[in-house]
Amino acid sequence: MSLAPATFYGFRRPTAMADIALEPLVSGGWQIRTGFTGTDAASHFSVYQGSDFGHPERGILAAIARAHPVGAIPADGSRDAAQISVFSFAEGYFGARRTLGVKRAANQALHSLNGWLFGQIRADSSRGLAPVSLTALLFSGPLMGVVHIGACRLYRSRNGVVTPLIRPHVRITPQGPGEPTRAVGLDGELAVDFAEEQAEAGDRYLLLSTGESASSEAVQAGFALAGAGGNGPGVTAMVVDIIAAPAPDIAQAHAAMADLPLKPAPREGDVWDGFQIGRTLYRGRYTILVVARDTVENRDVVLKIPLPSMLQDEIFAAGFMREAWIGSTVRGSNVARYLDLPPDRRSSLYLVMPLYKGETLEKRLNRAPLMTLPDGVGIALKLCEAVQDLAAIEIIHRDLKPENIMLLPGNEVRLLDLGLAYLPGIDMAEAARPGGTLRYMAPELLKGVQANARSEVFSLAVTIYRMFSGGPYPFGQREAVPLARMRPDLPGWLGLVLKKALASDPNDRFEDAGALAVALNEGLVNGTPDPGRMARWYELNELQIWQAATIIFGICFFALLARMLR
Repeated sequence: MSLAPATFYGFRRPTAMADIALEPLVSGGWQIRTGFTGTDAASHFSVYQGSDFGHPERGILAAIARAHPVGAIPADGSRDAAQISVFSFAEGYFGARRTLGVKRAANQALHSLNGWLFGQIRADSSRGLAPVSLTALLFSGPLMGVVHIGACRLYRSRNGVVTPLIRPHVRITPQGPGEPTRAVGLDGELAVDFAEEQAEAGDRYLLLSTGESASSEAVQAGFALAGAGGNGPGVTAMVVDIIAAPAPDIAQAHAAMADLPLKPAPREGDVWDGFQIGRTLYRGRYTILVVARDTVENRDVVLKIPLPSMLQDEIFAAGFMREAWIGSTVRGSNVARYLDLPPDRRSSLYLVMPLYKGETLEKRLNRAPLMTLPDGVGIALKLCEAVQDLAAIEIIHRDLKPENIMLLPGNEVRLLDLGLAYLPGIDMAEAARPGGTLRYMAPELLKGVQANARSEVFSLAVTIYRMFSGGPYPFGQREAVPLARMRPDLPGWLGLVLKKALASDPNDRFEDAGALAVALNEGLVNGTPDPGRMARWYELNELQIWQAATIIFGICFFALLARMLR
């Protein structure tokens, strides 16, 4: 087949297509090849990869668009509208948060584009911008997403059978299809058609820039890239070949996990799927943790096993599955990573984690000696890094505390227990629900504010404070307890950093764990001239400062008065 270059940015009107040996576009298990032809000056087609926008995890986007001029709009205006729409959609889609699914990322990008184009068309008619029909194929994850608005058409050819996949949004008149009833920029509100297709290797998709009914001959011609007919004066066609589709991914594997049965808690000595069950580490209301020997991979592991009582709590059950997804997704060196099992090996629902040789931070802070400054700041910096690794893929841990932090030999740290983690953009139902342990939660969370980077800073600060204090919390019954009161041997700058991180008003805290890490590192490197004196000075609160100033003023006043009376 004759193909034009696969990655193309900008508008052109193709003529003859040269025979070019092309490498397919490859991303996330997908391999595709594209070709195009046509003479419609109001249309635009493009193929983008997420790596072009710095987000390779989003995969590949292939789109076709056609502008619908109103009145005497010049051809350049129509061309610009189609081109701008495709590029802006790609930019918004690839730039969306990673935790947004394909549908939500596409919807967010299209609604933003629609608001902008709608305003531009009405604010400046001289630019000649026009409403735009747009159809796109989104290759990200196990399924191919299809986005459609307006008067384009999409067909699939599989094993010689051609199937139309979308219905164009056009007004039918006696003369045939008229103006589109939906288009980007046509109305202030936008309704988007979205579907998912289980694409297979060997499938071929044809996108046409027309809403008019095409004959079977014209469709076949489009698939052959010999031209796409129809009743219009010219139609742009784009063909996408599926060379390879991805194997089932983590999302599919965890969807399958949701259907696995729950077994009663195992006893020591039992064998589950090649795991020799050992001692119980922890037993809670809904889960237990047991040590096990993986006789297949010859390694020691920990199994997190849900109990049947978990099914009575939908929120906890959802959190268990969310923990499985996050634990298999995070790549940070300071965050515990869960182990994957082949689907045919797992006969019931449980999670598998490495068995870490070490102790929790909670256990460490309860024994002598107290944490030294270098060791404590080293641990704190690794915790900040772990929280930032989660934040990089839009994950909020929500349960930062010493019990969920494992200290390993070699000064390594692992952040554990992702069961309460919150994913902005996915867990909308969880957004307003406070999560975590009460004494570590930022005050605003109790008022229904969504967990965010600043609330994570607060939890980190409570954890770091307790690490240095040897157990006591930074809050007494009536007032905050400065760290210098618990550890006068530590420098004053450390107490100041924690005081800022523990501010009641989130706007007064560090903006995220990265900023907290910078402050800790600067304090450790630069230090202070006289830590003891500075610590005592900064322990004075505002009332004490004014009281001291009043006493000094009074002494000076009476001294001056006595001098005048002499």
